[in-house]
Amino acid sequence: MVRAERKYVDLMRQATIGYFANWDPEDPIKVGSYGRFDTDTTRFTVLGNIYDPEFQALLDAVDGRFTMSDYPPELDPVEQDMIVTSSGARKHPFALGPDAKKENFKKASFRMNFKFLSGKRSAVLIMHKPRLHHIPRNKVLDVLYRIPELNGLFIVPSVYKCRAWTIYLSSKLEEIVSVALLPSKVGFDLEWWSNSNSDFLRQGTDRDGFVSPLFCAQQKLPLIRRYMRGMPTPDPDPGDQFWIDGYPGWEPVDEDGYDDPIWEDDYEPPTARVWRRTMCKSTARW
Repeated sequence: MVRAERKYVDLMRQATIGYFANWDPEDPIKVGSYGRFDTDTTRFTVLGNIYDPEFQALLDAVDGRFTMSDYPPELDPVEQDMIVTSSGARKHPFALGPDAKKENFKKASFRMNFKFLSGKRSAVLIMHKPRLHHIPRNKVLDVLYRIPELNGLFIVPSVYKCRAWTIYLSSKLEEIVSVALLPSKVGFDLEWWSNSNSDFLRQGTDRDGFVSPLFCAQQKLPLIRRYMRGMPTPDPDPGDQFWIDGYPGWEPVDEDGYDDPIWEDDYEPPTARVWRRTMCKSTARW
């Protein structure tokens, strides 16, 4: 049995810098959410949101003049279609096959072929007309840093939203998958087409663009030290630099999404093991 979600999220984590993939984009992760990653499933467990009314009490305890309602999330302009591919996946020009007579590919908003190598699983994420939804930069995170209840947790400062998305996790066989976004014959104005009927092909559209296939998750930088014993921990300088891309905590996975035995204590390189355990202990200690 393949643990597809776990493998896909792990591959996307390696392919992006500071972002995590959402296996179920129609169950969106909202900007300002905070919580933990489930190391078994790789899912992000939301414990709350900085824009919830009850969170204001935690803010009042560290800065009685700061109100989250004064800093609502911002929505950046529409970007070009975004394609994220993991190792082993290659983009190729769309090639018309026998299905070309059945579909009007000339009117496609997006069309592309992807070639996957044999012997390993690879992943692809396509976002049509994505927009970055984020908390105001250099205005909020420096205040949130002083809230002790966020110690050890991840916060979501930004989320990519889009109108249409495709997720694909390959088999371990060499294959070519074609994907196109076409005008819809009924209902919403767009619909996906693909030559694949794999169980690991997931696609969707959303007229309002509320789905979130990709999100950023950061932790406090746990390196602030007291100058002398008994002194309070100094506040960080203004800005967002004291929030970093934290380590989610799950073990490296094999091609089917299970913990890879090559990374057990007897095999894991000492330097990598020390780094991983240091990050995990920092999170647990907070």
